[in-house]
Amino acid sequence: MAMLDGPRDSLGLVAASLKAPDEMRRLAAEAREAGGDAPPPAFVVLEGEGLARLVARAVAAFVAPVAPCPVVVRSSDLAGGALPPDTLVARFGPAPTDAGPQAHSGLTDRLGLAPQLVAGLVLLAGAGIGPEPDVASTADRLEERLDALEGDGTVGRLVGRIGRTLPLVHGAGPVGSVLADHAKFQVNRHGKVACWAAATPDLAYDEVCSWGQHGDVTRQVFTAVFLRGAHEPRSDAGSLDRYTDLVDEFVASVTTIDGGTGEPLTDACVLAVVGEQLGLRLALAEGFDPAPVPGLEWGV
Repeated sequence: MAMLDGPRDSLGLVAASLKAPDEMRRLAAEAREAGGDAPPPAFVVLEGEGLARLVARAVAAFVAPVAPCPVVVRSSDLAGGALPPDTLVARFGPAPTDAGPQAHSGLTDRLGLAPQLVAGLVLLAGAGIGPEPDVASTADRLEERLDALEGDGTVGRLVGRIGRTLPLVHGAGPVGSVLADHAKFQVNRHGKVACWAAATPDLAYDEVCSWGQHGDVTRQVFTAVFLRGAHEPRSDAGSLDRYTDLVDEFVASVTTIDGGTGEPLTDACVLAVVGEQLGLRLALAEGFDPAPVPGLEWGV
């Protein structure tokens, strides 16, 4: 039996994550073909569980500010109630009855926030909700930025800096909140590492108060990771700047990853893939396969 030279990525998750631009082009084309000629809805409800809920939140964060009607994300644990007439309900994620392969070879419950976000925006644009994104430009710029980050070893350095500490991931505004929660999802699921996430403005009401003491302990435990980009509202970006300075005294180190394209949607897509790569490579750095998720077998 041949010995493995290094940790095993049995599902090819690292490569699948980096193929996000190709997956984006494919899913967006499918979403465009699925568009109908129905009149614009009076109300939009977005649904999903797990990663799909993060997709729904990301779509809402981009489209709600410019939509001609209310756009909400409905949680499965909330009581229903009657929806208004002409409501469009969009559910993200694999169909409940479909056991066959989906995008990323059946990995939509793990990967693909960026492609699914763009495809969701295309789908809603076809229903008259928000502008259609320039998929070709977004995919091309995402590909270019990912190549640059890979060539620079950005995620590898971040993994090395985190080491055996626990990541605190922060973002700014509605989009940054999704990106921080998504990075937490990836670190938990693939890296099997405890991780916390927060974003402005909410962290200004609670988390900012938590650094008043125990700095001698937290400096040995936590590494702060800030996900920044052009998607940030100006006021939230300013708040996060101040928070970065504040938390620096209380954590082992602070690292900032910037989307780097200057375009809100593309920056969000870049940081979504960075979140995936962070979770996957934390696992590989410890020498284990990121694919198994034994915690899910407990049915908590």
